[in-house]
Amino acid sequence: MTFRAFFAASLLLAQGALAFEASTDEVDAFVQADQNRDGLLTRGEFKVFVRAMAAAGQPTARNIRLFGAYGYAFGIVDQNGDGFASPEEMRAADDDYQAGN
Repeated sequence: MTFRAFFAASLLLAQGALAFEASTDEVDAFVQADQNRDGLLTRGEFKVFVRAMAAAGQPTARNIRLFGAYGYAFGIVDQNGDGFASPEEMRAADDDYQAGN
């Protein structure tokens, strides 16, 4: 199984339950950005992810790129303060943003 396939499958599962379905653009951008293949993004990797998603037309990523707010956005995404952005944290932050929170 390739890392991309493994990662895509892992996005669908969270503690044995269906969490969310990631788009192909999201999976591709995450795999491209996750240089060390640990399933988490550092600040630098997060910036690569946001740029790829912005290029794919994702509205939140386009706003982050437009304002150069990578550090600010990373601080919001990193909900547990461990210095990494997990797929679950990124989805939750984007869902909150899209909902106007």
